[in-house]
Amino acid sequence: MKKLVALLVVAAFVVSLVGEVLAQNFEEEAAKVRAYLKVIDAKIKDARAKKQTARLKKLQAEKAATLARWNKLKASMEAAPPPPPPAPVAPVPPPPPAPVAVKPAAPAGLFGMGLNTVLTGAYVNTGKGTISGSVGALGSLVLDDFVGLGPMIGLSANAIKYTVGAGAYYGGGGLKAIPVRAGGIITLPADLLGGLESYLAGGLNYVVYGNGQTTGKIGGDAAFGINVDLGLGLGKTGIELGTTVVRSNTVSTGLTFSFAVSQPIVL
Repeated sequence: MKKLVALLVVAAFVVSLVGEVLAQNFEEEAAKVRAYLKVIDAKIKDARAKKQTARLKKLQAEKAATLARWNKLKASMEAAPPPPPPAPVAPVPPPPPAPVAVKPAAPAGLFGMGLNTVLTGAYVNTGKGTISGSVGALGSLVLDDFVGLGPMIGLSANAIKYTVGAGAYYGGGGLKAIPVRAGGIITLPADLLGGLESYLAGGLNYVVYGNGQTTGKIGGDAAFGINVDLGLGLGKTGIELGTTVVRSNTVSTGLTFSFAVSQPIVL
């Protein structure tokens, strides 16, 4: 905008300067013509007095030609000056570049470590004790499929995860157990249940401290789960149904029904 205003000011200045120069030239030419016509009028007067007919006609013709040339010059110099050149059109700016989609960075987690974990609360129905079963809690570290097993069995590269962790069980039949556990999670194709996120989970556990203040035996679990959003702000929560066996020395849950809730948490 500033450049456009500057160009208009310069154009106006040039036009006014040209007008002044033309006016000065016009006055100079007018003075010369008037002086010359005075000379011719004096000669015409002299030719009439001396009755020089031929000379008189020649001078009158010269005066008429001078007046004709003057009128033509006067008309051209009094003509309106040419209009100033049109203001330059500002170039159209190029369109802004298309926004580049920036992939959001993975959340750093609660403690900025970026570790994927899952916290699981479980109920094992044994038919024993006040609550007819045992309750347990388990924390696990979730690992990516470093073996590459998913593509081998026709699943996506991140469909399989591995878990390692530890927990505790307490309840029916006097069960007291602190097991360690290793297992895996297989995410099933989304179209299997009409878009509902589902998975299979399973693993082996071993009681490192339990009833009789000693170790136990190898147990295991298997479950089918679905992921739902409970609005906790921590991502989707897994709801699982399956079976769990925990063997703490002489006390065992047995092979029975279990229910669990799993919440992924990034540390």
